[in-house]
Amino acid sequence: MQIKEKAYSVFDERLFSATLANGLQINILPKADFQKTYAVFTTNLGSMDRNFRVGEQKLQIPAGTAHFLEHKLFEKADYDAFQIFTRNGADSNAFTSYSKTSYLFSATSRLKENLTTLLDFVQDPYFSSASVAKEQGIIGQEIQMYNDDVDWQLYMGMMRNLFPKQALSEDIAGTSTSIAQITPELLYKVHQVFYHPQNMHLFVTGNLDPQMVVDWVEENQRQKQFTEFVQPVNLQKAEQKILPVVEQSSAVCLANRPKVMLGVRNNRYLPAPGLERLKYLLTLDLGLYLLLSSSSKNYLKLYDEGLLDDTFGYDLNNERDELFLTMGGDSDHPQQLAAALKEILRQGLTDTPELAADFALAKKEMYGRCIARMNSLEAIANSFEGALYGNATIFDEAQMFKEISLTEVIEALGQFVSEQVISSFEIKPK
Repeated sequence: MQIKEKAYSVFDERLFSATLANGLQINILPKADFQKTYAVFTTNLGSMDRNFRVGEQKLQIPAGTAHFLEHKLFEKADYDAFQIFTRNGADSNAFTSYSKTSYLFSATSRLKENLTTLLDFVQDPYFSSASVAKEQGIIGQEIQMYNDDVDWQLYMGMMRNLFPKQALSEDIAGTSTSIAQITPELLYKVHQVFYHPQNMHLFVTGNLDPQMVVDWVEENQRQKQFTEFVQPVNLQKAEQKILPVVEQSSAVCLANRPKVMLGVRNNRYLPAPGLERLKYLLTLDLGLYLLLSSSSKNYLKLYDEGLLDDTFGYDLNNERDELFLTMGGDSDHPQQLAAALKEILRQGLTDTPELAADFALAKKEMYGRCIARMNSLEAIANSFEGALYGNATIFDEAQMFKEISLTEVIEALGQFVSEQVISSFEIKPK
């Protein structure tokens, strides 16, 4: 098995990569100074994956299926994966996003045993009618809990505005109605299609020997049989009319104060998957930091005017080919805040000596954040997005931040923001 090595000499780090015969990609980052190891096993399946063609067959799955499958994989006919991890001294968990599902553990010993458990419980499914019915009740309660969360409702209201009647506008967990349609047969089919090694990658970091880890994983995979991989073709965009962004909407909820969120959906420019896309996103990050961070002049002005407080925040998200920005929080003057934020986005940035000085500080801040994240095994592994960002790591991100120019930041913001794709959503207290 050939193992490739990539050196990050500036940070004295080395990344080891290998692709097994069955297509599984492995990335290993040794951290000799750490006592623990951390592993995350990810499949390219998220809540936005709803409508596909697999070969000659169409596959439509209910909202919440990816999240439901994540829950059910831990439970087997005669054991629970959580119990095995605990017995081996590991802390385990999983999460589902719009575009991926990840299973993880951290441990200070028994790395081989825990890696084996991780690979086995994810790749060897077991579903029964009784266990699926039980899980439908559990996830139904989880859905209700999120429905009672006002901040979550603010976010989902914005997503419905930005992506009307699309999968991104639906809760990752689905609805009580949608998960009621899930059956063991459906889960087995979805697992067969999306949990193939060619559609997954494994990232392991910590106090370990790279060659030994590769040997363990290769030995485990040789003992398993997989059907021939057929790349699922997403039919969502091909078969669904993309509706325009909803400019403004609101809802009445049991909230202590009014809340408002502004959203921007990218309809103009997004580089193809790879390093260029990552650089574009980091460039936008720098621009948004200059415009909206708690140390920016815009934030301080709006704070002094009483339009926002420390609940305000912003978040830039890239889910495959969708790029969107959300920002907002509590405000006693939600409409004035929304108008002010729209004006800030419309004006963008203008190259001045003062801005150049702020930009130099912003680059140092973002670079420093990368350095801080390098001390977290979880941050190193969870930030890896595979082919979407050209297999870049957190160390590549740090170097990119140093190379971005102010001109690139101004141009990126101009490409991203357009009046036609800005939306606002307000929650009014009942």
